[in-house]
Amino acid sequence: MTTPAPPLPRTRPEDAGVPPDAVEALLERWERVGVEAHGLVVLRHGEVVAEADWAPYTADGIRLVYSVSKTFTACAVGFAVADGLLRLEDRLVDLFPEAADAAGPRARRLTLHHVLSMSTGHRTDTLTWRGLDVADFPAQFLATEPDEEPGSWFVYHNGATLMAALAVQRATGQRLLDHLRPRLLDPLGLDDAAWQGTDGLDLGYSGLHVTTEALARLGELLRADGVWQGRRVLPEGWVAQMTSVHVDTAPHPETVDWQQGYGYQVWRCRHDAFRADGAWGQFSVVHPATGLVVAVTSMATDTQALLDALWEELLPRLSPAPLPRDDEAHARLEERLSGAHLPPVASDHTSVPEAADAPVTAHHEPDEDHPSLRSLSVRVTEDPHAPWQLTVEDGEVLVLTAGDGAWAGDGPWSASAGWTAPHVFEAVVVARETPHVLRLRAQDGVLTAAWNGRPLGWPALVALQAPRDRPWTP
Repeated sequence: MTTPAPPLPRTRPEDAGVPPDAVEALLERWERVGVEAHGLVVLRHGEVVAEADWAPYTADGIRLVYSVSKTFTACAVGFAVADGLLRLEDRLVDLFPEAADAAGPRARRLTLHHVLSMSTGHRTDTLTWRGLDVADFPAQFLATEPDEEPGSWFVYHNGATLMAALAVQRATGQRLLDHLRPRLLDPLGLDDAAWQGTDGLDLGYSGLHVTTEALARLGELLRADGVWQGRRVLPEGWVAQMTSVHVDTAPHPETVDWQQGYGYQVWRCRHDAFRADGAWGQFSVVHPATGLVVAVTSMATDTQALLDALWEELLPRLSPAPLPRDDEAHARLEERLSGAHLPPVASDHTSVPEAADAPVTAHHEPDEDHPSLRSLSVRVTEDPHAPWQLTVEDGEVLVLTAGDGAWAGDGPWSASAGWTAPHVFEAVVVARETPHVLRLRAQDGVLTAAWNGRPLGWPALVALQAPRDRPWTP
């Protein structure tokens, strides 16, 4: 039996040189710029100085971190290289000989280094359909001749990461998750993790579900050069490889923190920082000079604004030495962190119809953002903590409990609902194992819907859950 990993050490922010009001200013700035925070862990020199989970998200709940998955994939490559199973100079045509005949002259020169650094020379991502059978992808990738010389051009490239992930899984005969379990996950104390995949292969470029604290532990491991609590975990020198600039990203069409260079599945940032980075604001940001690690899971439509707040509200306020304790500021911060929550729907009791216990049924015409959403039915329960039962047909029929003015449901989905205006019933469903929230509005039998941010995969509630107990055959 694996011995549970010890918890991360905790300390008051001031004792680590972090002003409590600077953390509070960061949170207030995020609210102003529209960052919907779901989880936060701030470490200084390996100690947690602030943490929160916005209900109904919980500290022990795993959630989809999108392209932060890539950084875990880079760790898996590092172990395979250290074990002598792969070399950075290995050509892809040699790693996937069955697909070599499809490769043109530039594609034949592509190496593991090129895909790790996204410097393959392609001007567009070769992964054009996320629902493909990944076992067949090497032939598609190698048949797509790079537009530029390998090593000379950066494009953000899910297909490149998928090739690195497939190389590891072929070389080791294991899923990424199984390969990483004894080498990375167990040493870091990451008991719960799940990874989406197909054909018995983990995707690598996305699909990993872990906790917010897992992102903090990953960031701290990278900050400490691959050493965790006195034990070397990542191969010596691999963190330097991951976090060095291997390709210029200045021409990248994104904003400034995406133009500081790219390592091995790690972005460089301003202020000599680096980060693991996932869509919609999933980050593990590391600032080595100050010993700062900030892990955040969120829904942010402007992720540059999320980072700007970190650089402008928190980083300049850090002290190299402990600060005098500010009990008033610390109490305010603790109150904010302990009470963090997403606002639930609450009934406006002036709008509740006389026949409020009568069933509500509304229908939705499928559209691009909600191609599988068909209907919402509501009935009243006898549970005062979850007075509504929602039946949502979205990919499959889901029966959910919902609070009124509170959140109900502790599985993959939590919900709140109520009468918010005359003849208007609203429900909000939080897909707790992802960053995504679905708002539903029923009026006069018509159902409308809106995401807080459209899922990058199949945009249906039934798809927004961690893949568990998935069998795999090598």
